[in-house]
Amino acid sequence: MKTHMPAFVLILLMTIFTTANAAPPGVPAQADTPPSVLLKQGIGKLTGFIRSGNAANEAQARAFLRTEIVPYFDFSYMTRWSAGPAWRRMGPEQRARMQEQLTESFLTTLIQKLTSYTNQSIRYFTPRGQGRNDVRVSAWIMQPNGYPTKLEFRFYRSKDGWKIFDVKAGGNSAVVYYRRQFRDSLRNSRPTGRY
Repeated sequence: MKTHMPAFVLILLMTIFTTANAAPPGVPAQADTPPSVLLKQGIGKLTGFIRSGNAANEAQARAFLRTEIVPYFDFSYMTRWSAGPAWRRMGPEQRARMQEQLTESFLTTLIQKLTSYTNQSIRYFTPRGQGRNDVRVSAWIMQPNGYPTKLEFRFYRSKDGWKIFDVKAGGNSAVVYYRRQFRDSLRNSRPTGRY
């Protein structure tokens, strides 16, 4: 599990770049704004926040994430994907608790890593579709003395517009990371080790 954390941290950092967009805080993204445009707009917005020096202040970073990032992210959808088949057996309270824990874990890690971005250039690639309502957008963070960090953002079209529900860094998926975490917590809480 520990080997996935560096990639997961990069996933979280880039997710911030991706999910912010030009719409006012709390307003869903427009359904006709392509995911690739949202990605580029979000990176500009986030780098502005980082350059302001406020990213080092935990309270300001948390407020920024809550107002600018959370409305553009579908944590409910991400939680369902992370829970996998167990989602159907969970009650409404369990689902809400899991979603809140996933969201808080995600945001806490983001807050810790906001200042690690140091103006590396980012190369964008043509979006690929799984269908009309499922798009993957790849971006590479170009490292000055090494291989680029390869990222892939998975969007789906919700009733409120395009939302991100998974991010991969170096092939490691945030949804898969949380699914493993969830599965491990289930195993540790049951004497038989079964779901």
